[in-house]
Amino acid sequence: MNNNILSFKENFTNTKDSKSFYIKKISLKNFRNHKNLNLNLKNSSILIYGGNGSGKTNILEAISLLNQGKGLRKANIENFLNQEKICDNSFKSWGINVDFVSPNGKFNIGTGLKKTGTNKSRIAKLNSNYTPLSSLGEILNISWITPQLCVLILSSMNEKRRFIDRLTMSIDSLHLNRVYKYDKLFRQRNKILMQPNSDEKWLDTIESQISELSVSIIARRLDLLEELENLYKIEFKNNHLTKHFPAVSIIINGKIEKLLEEKPALEVEDYVKSELKKSRFNYDLFVPGPNNSLIEIFNRIDNKNLDISSTGEQKLILISIILSHARLLNDKFNMAPILLLDDIIEHLDNKHRKALFLEVSRHNAQSWFTSTSKDAFAGYPSFIDKINLQNIKENFDGNYHFRYGDI
Repeated sequence: MNNNILSFKENFTNTKDSKSFYIKKISLKNFRNHKNLNLNLKNSSILIYGGNGSGKTNILEAISLLNQGKGLRKANIENFLNQEKICDNSFKSWGINVDFVSPNGKFNIGTGLKKTGTNKSRIAKLNSNYTPLSSLGEILNISWITPQLCVLILSSMNEKRRFIDRLTMSIDSLHLNRVYKYDKLFRQRNKILMQPNSDEKWLDTIESQISELSVSIIARRLDLLEELENLYKIEFKNNHLTKHFPAVSIIINGKIEKLLEEKPALEVEDYVKSELKKSRFNYDLFVPGPNNSLIEIFNRIDNKNLDISSTGEQKLILISIILSHARLLNDKFNMAPILLLDDIIEHLDNKHRKALFLEVSRHNAQSWFTSTSKDAFAGYPSFIDKINLQNIKENFDGNYHFRYGDI
């Protein structure tokens, strides 16, 4: 399987308290409720704790924007701007800057708002040079679990597809580009079809691109699931399955998925192209594509579908997927993702909390927790940097250094 992630020359193993992939420093400027926040960090797990509304999740959201996409809240770029800056009509821009360390070196990564006329966009810089947002995935990967994520995945099939596409991006940094381009081309095609005299040659060109993207997007999704399946088989054989989080099976069904099992990709592209042409003026005709794939998620232990599982079971299944995905990236691609675990501890009983702590403490990349209290982390099995966010903002002008200790 080809991948667009940087390949490292060596495998790097993790010691108990040290992470190979970590954020050394993060600075936020006019982002959400943080006018000016600077955190200097160790290569260890991080706990951000404090009262509701102090901005804990906002920090995790900022980190999630170091990859392509809208971040863990899927917000529009205008919503990131500090509200006081909007009200006082001052300089209307926000920015995120981090120093990131990996086995492949040290990188300075920045992202923020760019306004050109009436257009607003998000830009990125790598070591002070402008870079495409998609290229950030070649430097670092980020995965997250939030209370809202489980609700979103259960809300629609479209959200399940988005979830799988974000996981797929970690093994192919151009995957989301293809998804965005596919959606854009489909909208263009629909506009052309609404015109009285449609340009058939232009339609042929667009449909050819849509066909190619359809097959590519679905093939990459299937590649990811194959990799996760292979990981399960290896862990099952070696008795390395995580005890308290159920092994999960993910299945994608669709016409293109079925055809790719039987035919070469080019033949499948030709089929999709012919179906698109047939459907130009027959709106009732079903057109196969990545936006019609059906995704089912099962607990391997009892073969129960995620959709009919209890709320508690659904959370454990989601955690299991994220942890398995993190192990896959670390073990096969030497690209352990930064984990963002927002308010997740409050939703776990003591047994599963301890199991999650143990799994995360072994993870080869930095993990970020948020909580209203540090008490639940007293038994964390390795060092975790505990940061009282309210105290930092009120008494230290938003500046923190790990040498301060627990403050």
